[in-house]
Amino acid sequence: MNDYPQYPTRKILHLDGCWEFHLEEHGDWQKIPPGRQYDDLMTVPGAFDCTPRYYCKRGTAFYRRFFTLAEACPEALLKLGGIGLRGRFLIDGHEIGRTALAYSGVEFVTGALTAGTHEIVAIIDNQFEENHAQLFYPYYDFYAFGGFYRSVELQPLSCEYRIDRVQVRTVDYRRGKVRLNCRFGGTVPEKLSIRLRFDTDSAPKTIVLTPRDNQAAIEATVPHFKLWSPATPNLHTVMVQTATDAVVEQFGIREIKTAGRELQLNGRPLYLKGFNRHESHPQFGPASPEQLLIEDLQNLKALNCNFVRGCHYPQDQRFLELCDRMGILVWEESLGWGNGPEQFADPEFVRQNEAQTRLMVQNSINHPAVIIWAFLNEFASHTPEGRELCRRLVDAIREEDDSRPVTFACCHCTDDICADLLDLVAINVYPGWIGPGTLAQPPTLIKPGLDNVTAYFRQHGAAEKPLLVSEMGTCAIYGQHDRAAAQWTEEFQAEYLAEVIDRVFESPEFCGLTIWQLNDAKSYLRIGAEIRTKPTAFNLAGVFDPYRRPKLAADIVKARFAVQ
Repeated sequence: MNDYPQYPTRKILHLDGCWEFHLEEHGDWQKIPPGRQYDDLMTVPGAFDCTPRYYCKRGTAFYRRFFTLAEACPEALLKLGGIGLRGRFLIDGHEIGRTALAYSGVEFVTGALTAGTHEIVAIIDNQFEENHAQLFYPYYDFYAFGGFYRSVELQPLSCEYRIDRVQVRTVDYRRGKVRLNCRFGGTVPEKLSIRLRFDTDSAPKTIVLTPRDNQAAIEATVPHFKLWSPATPNLHTVMVQTATDAVVEQFGIREIKTAGRELQLNGRPLYLKGFNRHESHPQFGPASPEQLLIEDLQNLKALNCNFVRGCHYPQDQRFLELCDRMGILVWEESLGWGNGPEQFADPEFVRQNEAQTRLMVQNSINHPAVIIWAFLNEFASHTPEGRELCRRLVDAIREEDDSRPVTFACCHCTDDICADLLDLVAINVYPGWIGPGTLAQPPTLIKPGLDNVTAYFRQHGAAEKPLLVSEMGTCAIYGQHDRAAAQWTEEFQAEYLAEVIDRVFESPEFCGLTIWQLNDAKSYLRIGAEIRTKPTAFNLAGVFDPYRRPKLAADIVKARFAVQ
């Protein structure tokens, strides 16, 4: 699991490893057939449809393992880092929870557990369900993997109430002042005495709280504080302890805000240079080993980036912690891709979107690297239905956290009607690559394409807001070369991205550029969308291939990003 939050008084059972396994193709995840036989083993975390026996198969997967408790407990928390696409969870045959929020970190409260050995069963389904609301649709331009994307653990609890999280927000970065929102679970007393300590070298303080709705807020000044920034990614910890429980959270002190057309970090203009990144690998799918996470961050650093967009779903908390430590700024967004009015009219789709968006903020709120909240990549923001859902999700984010700018990546760049609801406007445009053919050479279309969408937004909702190019790029097949720089070759991609960077950097209209994309990523196979646009079922716009081998464009980006 991720390093934080830590619960030092709890006897945590880490449940990663090999589980008994059975896949039922075309199964029904709502049913539990009696006498289930387990005929294989599968890793947790791991995408079962990345393994040779089950490669690209869809169905209902049954996982089982056993765990032993030395002592009985009144209840426990089962914590999941993220699964796909939906799952049910049972302990000793009793269902304790279910989720259809792919990629989301969720937790379930068990009933009382006795000392001894217990059975845990997970039913994970990666099928697309017709006529049912879902967050993941077959046409999305990234693959819908099945299995445990991230770690799972069990936390036995020993009292009637617990500390769930301590959310940390910077109130005044100049003085090191923060607001701590302590969130509790269970039956919380009316008065609660806690011990509060920042870092390991400060003296603890005793404070009496009066929780309301299982929450209590504290304002405090961090002793000997240091600011967080990409150049100096200083981190602090805070421990909140009761008589029976404790939590340690990690955070950074910094302020991110918009000021007119500027994006500012700690009062200074901030220019973003980076990439969109999928959690995807041919062997591991979204279940990235830590070495791969480090490799991606090293590649970003080597290309002189300071920013990464986590597309198009909540990111692995381990990755966000590494960004905190290495000074890489992050855009964090909830799941969605090209959704339209038909889906917006479904109350369950709307409910799931809001639930996942709120969870994303709650789970990732303490990461100083996360500077932007977003949702629903390229949705129908030119429709009244899209505007209404946009308003609802913006309001939900601001209720959870009002300390970061809110946006979404917009592809309706000449008829959008949502820009006025946002803090900054992010545009996805591909002039010369996606769109009608012309007699002009593709790179020559980049500047007029940018000028066109800039003029629209300056007149429609973003007259004095920052503009960010959130996607721009083109595809190349690793190892394909051509003297004339034909489309899909490395030469074409290098030429195109050179022009993209030059034109964006020379314009005073933009606060940054996020190239599409860092590495090639698995996409839809044979159903759901136009398969001819995805050779070998991959989105091939990466400047690295799926195995992280660099294409010619990587050196182009490195050189040009070095001078901004």
